[in-house]
Amino acid sequence: MTDRKLNDKIRRAFEKATPDVLDAVLSECNKKGQGITMTTTRTKEKDRWIGKLAGLAACLCLFVGAGFGAAAYRVNHTVDATVSLDVNPSIEIQVNQKERVLDVIPLNEDGKVIVGTMDFSGSDLNVTVNALIGSMLQNGYLNDRANSILISVDGSSQTRGAALQGRLTAEVNKLLQTDGFNGAVLSQTVVQSEELETLAAEYGITRGRAQLIQEILRERPLHTFEDLAPLSINELNLLLSDTAGAAQLEIVGTASDKGYIGEEKALTAALERAGVSADAVAYYEIGLDTERGVMVYDVEFTAGDYEYDCDVNATSGEIVKFEKERADRPAGVTSPSAGGAPTGGSVSETDAKALALARVSGATGADIVEFKQDYDDGRLIYEGKIIYNDREYEFEIDAATGAVLDWESESVYD
Repeated sequence: MTDRKLNDKIRRAFEKATPDVLDAVLSECNKKGQGITMTTTRTKEKDRWIGKLAGLAACLCLFVGAGFGAAAYRVNHTVDATVSLDVNPSIEIQVNQKERVLDVIPLNEDGKVIVGTMDFSGSDLNVTVNALIGSMLQNGYLNDRANSILISVDGSSQTRGAALQGRLTAEVNKLLQTDGFNGAVLSQTVVQSEELETLAAEYGITRGRAQLIQEILRERPLHTFEDLAPLSINELNLLLSDTAGAAQLEIVGTASDKGYIGEEKALTAALERAGVSADAVAYYEIGLDTERGVMVYDVEFTAGDYEYDCDVNATSGEIVKFEKERADRPAGVTSPSAGGAPTGGSVSETDAKALALARVSGATGADIVEFKQDYDDGRLIYEGKIIYNDREYEFEIDAATGAVLDWESESVYD
């Protein structure tokens, strides 16, 4: 409808709504002997007001219509949330409030392989995610040796973002659980910060991957962001298995370690490097870790009078780092007995108590109020508590070497 037709329609409606009382007024005036002269001036003035009102009404209609149009445009064309998918390929999906895809952006070369020539503009988010997961499987980025994917939702609304995260986690998990393949899905809602933006831009990764690395670093502060940035999501997931940072994420499934040599072979490689036989080992610890961006088995063990720390490449079995040092034993403590993880200590309870008391200055009158044997990561230890001079001391002592593993003190009045 043109503006002219709209004005005419509004004018007619206005005229019909105006009471037609002119004849009645004139008749009443004649009865009273009063003459009324009507001129065309009043009619023209009336027409001008009608025209003005019609114009204002038309403008109002256009304004309201434009408002609804702008709102609809914002809903359909404004980014409401960004969903990132990380494996090694990294891809961002921008969606509107209706969860329709506005753009799919590959952030690295592997991401470009996954997207290929597919155009997802206007597609439903679920359809898009399904297609991208299928491409990752087809191109071998998700397999039985690297089965982990990270889903991160960065949205304008935390409530909608959390709901979307939950739905996508369930959907992707369903896709990755088949007869021949079991995937692991990590998901999170991104908490926006300037630091996160800076890290993501500096290392060319998604904000979701940057947030995941920050979670791991809180529990593994000896590492750096630079160490962890090159790792795949599966490798980061394996590091998460030993940290409390996993509590900050929703994790479904277990990260695959099929691409690695395993703990037994890693221990054998470390012992060969040290020139130590297995039956000479007093105790040992093994865990997955990373060294300068490479996944390794961190193997620590004690044999004879020495302690060994060895990093073994988790994929090739190559020795990445090797350290050997004399065990820190107090005077009079004998060498531990051999034979793997200890079932008994070479340091007696009496000697352990004496070692603990000796650390308290002027220990005469100090009392050990708690004392027991325990295990910590396969290592037999003594742990206890001393009260002396209005202070409380808690300690842990290695039952094999006599080394003080932990020592804390505080006022009994705290």
